[in-house]
Amino acid sequence: MFKKQYLAVASALVLTAGLFPASSDAQVAKKNLAATYNNIKVLYNGNQVSTTIEPFIVNGTTYIPLRMMAGVFNKDITWDGTNYTINVKDQADPGYESQLAQKDAEISRLKAQIDDLNDEIDGLEDDLADYEDDDNSDDIDDVIDDLEDQLNDDYGDFEDLEWDISLSGDEDDIEVEISIDLSEYQDDFDDLSNSKLEKLVEDIVNDIWDESDLEDADIEGVIIDSDSDDEQYDFEGDASDGSIYFDGDEI
Repeated sequence: MFKKQYLAVASALVLTAGLFPASSDAQVAKKNLAATYNNIKVLYNGNQVSTTIEPFIVNGTTYIPLRMMAGVFNKDITWDGTNYTINVKDQADPGYESQLAQKDAEISRLKAQIDDLNDEIDGLEDDLADYEDDDNSDDIDDVIDDLEDQLNDDYGDFEDLEWDISLSGDEDDIEVEISIDLSEYQDDFDDLSNSKLEKLVEDIVNDIWDESDLEDADIEGVIIDSDSDDEQYDFEGDASDGSIYFDGDEI
């Protein structure tokens, strides 16, 4: 028993740096300690922790080797014998690095998937925009064609002359061509006053603006000789203020 206590004292001296807290005014000294051994066991989650130095009791306090517990809590312990310093550091977790690498790979995969989905969304939005443009274009073309037929029905025999009215353009700009065969109607055409031609132009322009899809369209037009393709008059309509000009003069 005395031999074991003597060995305990020697062990305690070796472990002194881990047994007693350091302070700025600590003095270097040697002390004889009476250690009691009671076959002390350390259990971690129900499993006994092995150690080469048996835990012991000094003055009612149980002392456990620091290196043993460092292994339990995944710490690295080093002893600096020159400076009498114990260094405690966290152990690198090999499983953690593997998990981190897996997470990074998963993040990269998800980012790539997101980029692919964003590209797909952009493509679908472009397709939708093209479809809407085409659909709107088809709708406007139908509106213009129907309006052209209606204008020819309404004004094709204006003043008992044969007129042909054609429209082209879109909801922003409409071009109008009013043609007459002057090889057949020259004398009757010459007999028409400017006010009657202005009335024809004004009615056609207003009928175009009465169409809801074309109410904001600026209009440019000509009256031409279908036989020679010579322009006889030009006209235009400004949708912003509703003004109509015939051969440069406002009607």
